[in-house]
Amino acid sequence: MSTTFQLHDNVEITMRDGIVLTACVWLPQGEGPWPVLLQRTPYRKEDAFGTQYISGMDFMAALRRGYAIVVQDTRGRFGSDGDFLPFVHEGDDGEDTLAWLHEQGFCNGQITMFGASYVGATQVLLAARNPDGLVAISPHLTTARHGETWTYRSGAIELGFLLLWIIESLGPEDLRRRLSDLPPDAVQSGKRLLALMQQDPASAFERLPLLDHDMAALAPYAVDWFNDHNAASASGNLEHLEQLAVCDVPMLVSCGWNDLFVEGSIELFETVRRRRDRADDVKDRLIIGPWSHGNPSDWQGDFWLGNNASTSALWDEQLHFFDAAREGRAPETPMVRYFRQGSNSWHAAPDWPLPGSVRKTLFLGETTLWADPCESCWQRSYRADPGHPVPTVGGANFLPGLLQGRNSGLKDQSAIERRDDVLIFTSSPLEEPLEVTGLVEATLKVSSSAPGTDWTARLCVVDPTGRSIGLVDGIIRTAGNDEQHAINLKLGHVSYLFRPGERIRLQIASSNFPRFDRNPQTGTSSTTTPAERFAVAENTIYGGGALGSALHLTIVPASFPTVDGLGSAA
Repeated sequence: MSTTFQLHDNVEITMRDGIVLTACVWLPQGEGPWPVLLQRTPYRKEDAFGTQYISGMDFMAALRRGYAIVVQDTRGRFGSDGDFLPFVHEGDDGEDTLAWLHEQGFCNGQITMFGASYVGATQVLLAARNPDGLVAISPHLTTARHGETWTYRSGAIELGFLLLWIIESLGPEDLRRRLSDLPPDAVQSGKRLLALMQQDPASAFERLPLLDHDMAALAPYAVDWFNDHNAASASGNLEHLEQLAVCDVPMLVSCGWNDLFVEGSIELFETVRRRRDRADDVKDRLIIGPWSHGNPSDWQGDFWLGNNASTSALWDEQLHFFDAAREGRAPETPMVRYFRQGSNSWHAAPDWPLPGSVRKTLFLGETTLWADPCESCWQRSYRADPGHPVPTVGGANFLPGLLQGRNSGLKDQSAIERRDDVLIFTSSPLEEPLEVTGLVEATLKVSSSAPGTDWTARLCVVDPTGRSIGLVDGIIRTAGNDEQHAINLKLGHVSYLFRPGERIRLQIASSNFPRFDRNPQTGTSSTTTPAERFAVAENTIYGGGALGSALHLTIVPASFPTVDGLGSAA
């Protein structure tokens, strides 16, 4: 028996200010009305790579399950009118799109949203308004804040991601639409810069100053992004977290340990999890896979992680979650499922942070990591030169771009650790397995000769052959201080099973480029300072005594039960 679905192409939807947005509407077989899966995307509604593959959704499966699907170009993008200003109009336009859907005969009044990255941001910004008829959302690989955890990280700028976002996704369409409104010189400079960056992204990362007239002509919003004041103040700006903490919309938050937005994803889940005191009353769910941004496959970094590691069955999880939300109940799945790297296994837990997890502190010796403080005091120094930064190798990044992601995830650190501006501290071989799942931080005693500098840290596993693999890394941008002082450096969240015979390693440096922008170390702007004004700094880390430098791990004393993976929920 054949099944017939309907597609209504370029359906016009008028916003409150008269701007018209267009959408594709897929309808199941039958008369309806049906619940609606809504996606609002700046990446072209007809593009299956973004609307389905990256978003972890199978349109045919959803139609067969009785869902109508509406995919809309956001304001100022492709088939929709207006001007694109990142994040600015998504709340109003989302509300207006919901109101339009409620008037359509095919919609039964139950609307859910799905999608990844900026498409996840459109969901979160609408959910913060707690609108009627939004039954549930499934924000994937995204954040709740769009300063900290999106554009910035502890004062540093997410340079690699932002430039690639312009080069690959935003710049071409945005420039095309603005050509008639730009003066001829700006048209030529914008076209020239975009062409050069597309041909050689690595050179785009190197260009200095980072923010100039050409960049502003190509991407006007970059003026706000590449702004040192905004970067420095971002961590204190809660943005929409307070509204999300009191909205009623159930959320399936899915993210990846190797995704640059993982910290924001976990922050989003922790925010909505606190809406209920009892775990049994929580309708929200958290799924953390091994994925990186744009790479949902079972191959991450240097490693194949097994047949169950990809997002191939995430569509089933999303539809099951939406089914439960439409019925007003919690889904019959564990609150948390996470992929543990090292063992390459999925685990189920009843809450987050993981119940029973504890903090394990390792103190830095001169070259070692110890369970007990080092009695003797020590210090180690290195020259931090922004003209020759430590290159990004692995981690939760976006490099070299959305369609590849070859430089994200668990990567060999041999070349990095041969540099004399990277300090390493290594434990003795472990005698027992050790699961690290949760936040990793370092408290460091430091000083710098520069008016301002960065401190970076990376947690690694060293296998019995001596190969060092990076697991998670972070950065903090600080004002200079030639007196010894303490900093708290958040590396981020990770899940890894260290096996007997393996060692724990911590790297300390002062750059991670081009994931993060370079610090000129002169107290001047990182985005407008030319290369000739960069300065070399003498940076020092101190240890010894009970208050010396230390690494803090979140460990799980007893493993949570394993599960087969995703897709078994329904």
